[in-house]
Amino acid sequence: MSFLSSRSLSKKESESLRWFAGISVSSDCRRIESSMIGVHGQGSGAPIEIRKAMSFDLPQEITNIFNEIQESEGRVDAALFLHVIRELASVEEEALEELLSESRLRNEDVLAVGIHDPGVRRLTPHGVFYQSLCDASFLAERTGMNVVDAFPVADIASRGCGGPIFALPTWIFLKSEERNRVLLDLGRTARFAFLPQAVNSFSHQRIEWQDIVPCGSLLDALTWELTQGRQAVDLGGKLTVQGCQIPELLVELRSLAKHPSVWSPFGLSPRPFLSATVQKKASGYSHQDMLCTASCFVAETISEKIQVKFDEWGPDMEILLTGAARQHGMLPNLISNTLQRRPLMPITQLGFPSETFDSLCVAMLTLMCVDRIPSSLPHLTEADTTKPLGRLTPGSVANWQRLLQSMVQTKPAVRTLRSAM
Repeated sequence: MSFLSSRSLSKKESESLRWFAGISVSSDCRRIESSMIGVHGQGSGAPIEIRKAMSFDLPQEITNIFNEIQESEGRVDAALFLHVIRELASVEEEALEELLSESRLRNEDVLAVGIHDPGVRRLTPHGVFYQSLCDASFLAERTGMNVVDAFPVADIASRGCGGPIFALPTWIFLKSEERNRVLLDLGRTARFAFLPQAVNSFSHQRIEWQDIVPCGSLLDALTWELTQGRQAVDLGGKLTVQGCQIPELLVELRSLAKHPSVWSPFGLSPRPFLSATVQKKASGYSHQDMLCTASCFVAETISEKIQVKFDEWGPDMEILLTGAARQHGMLPNLISNTLQRRPLMPITQLGFPSETFDSLCVAMLTLMCVDRIPSSLPHLTEADTTKPLGRLTPGSVANWQRLLQSMVQTKPAVRTLRSAM
C-alpha cells in the first residue's frame, strides 16, 4: 500500500475520500484507542490518509468486571456481561464523538466504524465460542453510523481459531517492496510478525505471527509486587538498570520458556515467570537485581527467536519496533545488542503512531469488510478458507444508503482458484 502521511486536505480532496473509523479495546480491557483514516479509492491497495489517532484508559470498573468474567469458569454471569457491554458501548460512543470532533468530520461523513475487543472466549466440544463485547445495535442507534464488529466470528465459523486478525492489515501497512521486515511488538506479550517482501499477489501467504514471551505484563507485575504497590511501571527502566543478573534465576526462567509459544488472544500468561521471580525475594536479592534478570531473560528469549528467523529470512531484513515496553529504555538496547547491534526502527519513523496502531488495523479491516476483501489468513488461523471478516450493522437510513452505494460501486477482487483454496 502506498501510504500518505497526515496532511491538510483541500475541500475537494476531503470530499473524494471514503472515511473509516477504527476502535480497538486492549486485550486486558484497560485501554481504548481510535483512529480515523481516509481512503483514496477502493480496496486494500488504495492510498491511506491518517486523519487522527487517539487513546486513553478505560474506567477501572469495566476492567474489573472484564477480569471477573475472564476468571470465571464455565458459565458467564449474564448480568455482569450485559453491564460491561453497555458501559463499554457508552465509552466507545464518547470516543467516537471526540474522534469525529478532532477529525473535523460529521457522522454522515464516515462510511463505517469498526469495533474490536477481546470478547469472551470459551473452548467447547464444538470448537471455539466467541462473543463480542460490542453492542453494535446500541452504537448504530445512538450515532447513526454503520458499525462493523465481531471480526473473529467468520474465521471461527470456518473452523479457525479467530486470530490473529491483525496479521494482514499489519502487512498491508508496513510491508516493503525492497526487503523482508519483521515487526517486534513489545506489548504485554512480546510477539513478532514476519512481513515478507511484496513481490507478487501471493506474498501475504508467507506472513508469520508468533507470541514469544510475556513482556510488559511480566515486568509491570513484577515492579508492582517488588515495590509493594508503590510503583506500577519501571519508567525508562530506571530500577532495572541499577541491578545485576541472578544466574540461577535466569536458568529457571529459561526452563519455563522451553514450551512452544502460540498465538493467544489475551497474550501469554506471566504467572509462572512471576511466581519463580518473586520466590527469590526471600533469598535477599534486591528488586533491582530481579527486575534486571527478568528484563535480560525477556530480551534473550526475543533475540533467540528472531535470530533463528534471520537465518531463514536473510541478513538484510529490517526490524520494526512497536509496543509500550519499547519505552523501557534498557530492554530495546539489550535486544539490539544480542542481535549484534542491529537497529530497531520504531514504526513512528514510517509515519504510523505506535500507541494506536491496533485501531488503524481495525479501520483497515472495516474497509476490507465493506469492499468484501478476504482478510483472514488460514495458514495462521487454521481455518478452512479465507473470507472477509466482520459483522455489519446498519446505522441511519441515509448512512446505510450511502454505504450500499459505495459497496455497489466497488468491483469485487478477482481471485484465482489457487488463492481461493
